[in-house]
Amino acid sequence: MKKKKKTQTPTTEEWEVWKYNGQYIQGELLKKYKSKDSAIKYAKKHIDFKYIEPSIKNTRKKKEFFLDDENHMPVGMIIKRP
Repeated sequence: MKKKKKTQTPTTEEWEVWKYNGQYIQGELLKKYKSKDSAIKYAKKHIDFKYIEPSIKNTRKKKEFFLDDENHMPVGMIIKRP
């Protein structure tokens, strides 16, 4: 009797990099990535921020991180969508 291997379902999560447009924190969608590291690397190049703060509303599936400048004012976001 052969055992069946468990197949892993591919994850379709996306990490989005958002930039403040003067009115909204999620004002301008810059890019979407499949990994968090790539999203942070891109944000470092294109958004002038100093701190990464996790949101209070983070759940198991949806994660939000605020990108703050040196005065702790939000200048962008990184969001993981399931």
